[in-house]
Amino acid sequence: MSTLPNPAPDHAADFSALVSSLAAPAILASRSLFMAGFADELRVATLIEVAGAAAAMARQIALAGHVDLRSVMLQVTTPVDARAVLGRGSWLPTMVRPVPVPTRPAVDTRPAAARVVAGTQLDLLAAIGGER
Repeated sequence: MSTLPNPAPDHAADFSALVSSLAAPAILASRSLFMAGFADELRVATLIEVAGAAAAMARQIALAGHVDLRSVMLQVTTPVDARAVLGRGSWLPTMVRPVPVPTRPAVDTRPAAARVVAGTQLDLLAAIGGER
């Protein structure tokens, strides 16, 4: 008997390329830290800090949005990690693997530029006949 929720929707696997693309900048940053010349303890502590923060945010989103674990497992490179991050499994000391260099993101992941607002709230009030 499976402990997984209902089967994942058909479109779940379609997003795996997008997931990889969105994760690429963070993975590249982590790899550069991994390769940096800092002391091992500092590199390990920093990577744990990053991984812990990312896992905590993922759990918050999963709990608030009632995310389907099976759907997530179809979208990530290593499904065992999804179970560990979402608290339904655990990482083991034997789970050491190489992390390949991701391709550059095909999707522009930068936030849109902020629009310039012409005027202030007082200007708006003046335009509709309010205070001046």
